Amino acid sequence: MLIGGSYPMAISESTRQALYQRAGGRCECSMSLCKHHRAGDRCPHYLSLGIWEAHHRTAGGPDTLSNLIALCATCHKNTRTYGRS
Repeated sequence: MLIGGSYPMAISESTRQALYQRAGGRCECSMSLCKHHRAGDRCPHYLSLGIWEAHHRTAGGPDTLSNLIALCATCHKNTRTYGRS
């Protein structure tokens, strides 16, 4: 889901801020989620403040910090659950 965009998530502002801070402003994707960067490397993309995507570790799970990761749009599109309801 796009944070600050046209598909707002039902997560609280404090959770969104904590997620961005935990990520250090960088995509949290690793090779296990998508294939556009080298094995074992973290995605090199930085997240635009206000425009980034949150991905549920467990699809359909809670909108909690422990179940969310911050992703760039490219990595989010490469997840196996992207675009599924």
